[in-house]
Amino acid sequence: MKIEIRPHLYLVDDDDHASSLVRGVQLLSAIEATGNLRAASGTLALSYRHAWNALAEMEGRLGGPVVAMTRGRGAELTELGRRLVAAQRLIHARVDPLFDSMATEIEAEIRSAVSQESNVLKIHASHGFAIEALNRHAHRKGILLDMNYRGSVEALNAFNRGNCDIAGFHVPMGALELPVLEQFSALLHRDHRIVALATRRQGIMVAKGNPRNIWCIEDLAHPDVQFVNRQHGSGTRAILDLLLEQAGKSGRDINGYENIELTHAAIAAYVLCGKADAGLGVETAARRFDLDFVPLLTERYLFVCGKKLLADPRFLPLKELMQSSEFRMEINRLPGYDAVDTGMVSTMREAFPRFFRQPGRKGGEG
Repeated sequence: MKIEIRPHLYLVDDDDHASSLVRGVQLLSAIEATGNLRAASGTLALSYRHAWNALAEMEGRLGGPVVAMTRGRGAELTELGRRLVAAQRLIHARVDPLFDSMATEIEAEIRSAVSQESNVLKIHASHGFAIEALNRHAHRKGILLDMNYRGSVEALNAFNRGNCDIAGFHVPMGALELPVLEQFSALLHRDHRIVALATRRQGIMVAKGNPRNIWCIEDLAHPDVQFVNRQHGSGTRAILDLLLEQAGKSGRDINGYENIELTHAAIAAYVLCGKADAGLGVETAARRFDLDFVPLLTERYLFVCGKKLLADPRFLPLKELMQSSEFRMEINRLPGYDAVDTGMVSTMREAFPRFFRQPGRKGGEG
């Protein structure tokens, strides 16, 4: 059983009659990708006549052309067509992670009601492409997960309150590791265990060709640059604030610092739509939305759990999945991701040796 919640665009007339734009926007996306109506209709298994009629019907309802057809040059989207496709991408980027969380929660409740058992592993985790892949693989293998996407701080807080079995968060490698860990220090205890999921590159996502010439954090403070940010409590927001501090800047220096999106994909879609010139996020999001990417750092995406969970029958299949070559190969196919340590379990001291070498910092095996 798999529960899905899907967002769709509808056009509602004065009589409250709703007409779906889903198929039409899919056709526009295919035209944008192929540059040809016939090729686009083939991609969607539609007849050429059916595709042509669908475009005409959509244009009639919208009151303007969505495609420009030129003999010998194929087809290209008009400004209206491009805006429709961009709007659909932004909708999915914004709400799909939220709907995925809701769907897995509903699945867990249904399974519990049917089986009268509570054998679901509860995970609160910062959203990312590797965690999405893990959720998909787990579902295919019948591993029961209740996945809730939350910012790093919120996920760690939920874990410490006992609201989940595992929390997912990310920590930069290199100079920013210790400052970020200090922010998490009250939420990470020496008897916790760390499970590695992947490493990934974070950087600045910009429009194709980088028209604003944004190459470093300082460039975000230029008066003609519009930024889009992540929410307070997210690991990416914490990284941005530390990078700004290192550069002698603050959020007050950046136009759009208070503009908020909740996922890397939503940041990328926001930039693609032209609503912002730049946003901080992972490389995979930039590549999927055909943006340029300026790398800034590499970070580790990690899970934290209790020591007892390592022997829990609910956890063992998930650990085996993470360590499988099939899953590692999928992670390595994600731009900017690396599965070199995926599934490796360590103590806090082993995971963060520099942190525990600091004077006055205590840690141990637990």
